[in-house]
Amino acid sequence: MFCPKCGKELAQAAKFCDKCGTPADFSQTPPVENTPNEPVEEKAPDIYADYPQTAPAAPASEPEKPRKKRLALKIIAVFLAAVVLISGVAVLGYHTFLPAKMTLKAAQYFSLQKSWQQLDQALMRTQQKVDALYDTSIKSDTKINLLMDSNLLSSFGLDKQTAELLVGFINDFTFQAVTEVDMPNKKENISISLNYLNNPMLSLNGFIDNDRIGLSLPELSKKGVAGRLKDLPRLVELYPEDLRYSGLDSLSGFDPWLSSSMAKEFTIDRKDLKKLMETYGMLFVNSIDSSDMSIKRRRTTQLFGEKISCQEVTITLDQRAQMDLIGSLLDTMKDDDVLYDAVFSKGAKILEMMASSNPLLAQGMRSADMQSLFSKSQIRMLLSSLKRSLSKDMFPKYMEIKVYIKGYDVVKYELELPLTTPGEKLIFSYENLIDGNESKKGFSIDVNSGGDHIAAYLNIDKQYDEKSDTEDLLVEFNADLAGSVPGNIHLTFNSDQDPNGAKEVKGKVNLALDFLINDQSGSFSIEADTRQVRNKNGLPENIEVIADISLDIPSALPQPVGLTTVFESDIQYDVTVTPPDWSESAIDLATASREELDAFIMEIMETIDSIMELARYMY
Repeated sequence: MFCPKCGKELAQAAKFCDKCGTPADFSQTPPVENTPNEPVEEKAPDIYADYPQTAPAAPASEPEKPRKKRLALKIIAVFLAAVVLISGVAVLGYHTFLPAKMTLKAAQYFSLQKSWQQLDQALMRTQQKVDALYDTSIKSDTKINLLMDSNLLSSFGLDKQTAELLVGFINDFTFQAVTEVDMPNKKENISISLNYLNNPMLSLNGFIDNDRIGLSLPELSKKGVAGRLKDLPRLVELYPEDLRYSGLDSLSGFDPWLSSSMAKEFTIDRKDLKKLMETYGMLFVNSIDSSDMSIKRRRTTQLFGEKISCQEVTITLDQRAQMDLIGSLLDTMKDDDVLYDAVFSKGAKILEMMASSNPLLAQGMRSADMQSLFSKSQIRMLLSSLKRSLSKDMFPKYMEIKVYIKGYDVVKYELELPLTTPGEKLIFSYENLIDGNESKKGFSIDVNSGGDHIAAYLNIDKQYDEKSDTEDLLVEFNADLAGSVPGNIHLTFNSDQDPNGAKEVKGKVNLALDFLINDQSGSFSIEADTRQVRNKNGLPENIEVIADISLDIPSALPQPVGLTTVFESDIQYDVTVTPPDWSESAIDLATASREELDAFIMEIMETIDSIMELARYMY
């Protein structure tokens, strides 16, 4: 008898093959015997039948790659499963059984990160515009036209015919301002004029060239005056009876470019700003004892007028806990080097810069050493002193704060404080929703005190489109007053921008104010269409605004009045700014005599008299 699988000869009583373990089959026909000269080939069991046999087996010394690959895949699968399990447990715990403090810390952290991302992008956009102002020379030519309603003049007592005549005359006037500014080289020219039918009637021209200034009135005098700032006290000497208290002498050391220097000095590194935001954003949560917190799941609250489902963390602080919270804040500020460098150190530097360019301020601060006054040791001493001065009696009997968490975001804070009179209290709330470049913020206050009730809110809804660099903004304010001064004030501001091609942006602006105070009502509104053309860097080259302004106050005006304003500005960049030609022949303040200045003033006065006489003749 032979094995039906491997062909080995078996004993008569064998039930299994002692080589491959196959059950013996007694009904099987014995295999054909090989010839004596041909040895029997014992076939090995096919244990690799499930694998392709296209390549020879690797030598024993080489690693078994398929097995190691399968092992690596198993390890990765186990790791991923562990991550998913841990994440699931964390998410489940966050929404179901984590304690109040841990839940609030996680939500506060994620909310701060979203707020920072949005703030960081806004700072970058603002910095680009600031750099264009301070690092590039700019020329702008701005014209403003007023199209007046005759009712406005009639409300001042003029008869209708005279009002219409004056309105026609006024509507032909244009206000124009041309400025050239080169901040890096400390040069600026400015020309302000009142034009009639596009012809200058009265102009005021000025320039600043480092510390040299000049002024001219070309329609009133052929000459101008110019000199250095240090020459201004001479005017007080020449005209002591008229200019003794004018303050001109204090301008002798004034730096007209102080704003540029201060802007660069007060720049805060965004990394430091983020660190400050995280430190003081988390300080509130970290400083409160967990025993003062409680949490309720699956709660509902109003958020921007809509009901939402959320988690509610309630924080109740007695006087001692409030004092400890303020003490923790002062301790953190005392040891915070980033805060010192960003605020106190820069503040001292800015005060020194202001004092160095303003003799009056320098005189008031002559006994103060800014570096010593704002030194790190002095600031720490001040903050420590403030902490030692704290006492429980300085704080209300209790403070209740409710924090509402939706998902992983803190969306609302609500603070309740008792006032001095029993039953009177203040409730303040702050609502915040951030989604990428969109944000909503809401502030509300409700106060009952002394028989008066004030309920007010401010909502700000902003949506920014990064691709087109446009922004929509909605601001709404409302205040209801009851008690000694009843009434209502409602203000809305709405601005929408939409791209119109690759370089143009069109928009609409609406502002409306309505009020009712002690039965006196009124309204004020502005409706404007805007247009902006930008260059390749996204900076404006042309701005146009047409605004309709209306005013209706029945108690003061017999009828509503209206006014249309047309604003247009052309802007150029990288221009060359040089002092005007007339500056070379101007009267020099350093050497001018009183007689020379008197003649200049007399020429101006005589020209004004001639213009007034002509106006009386024409009208």
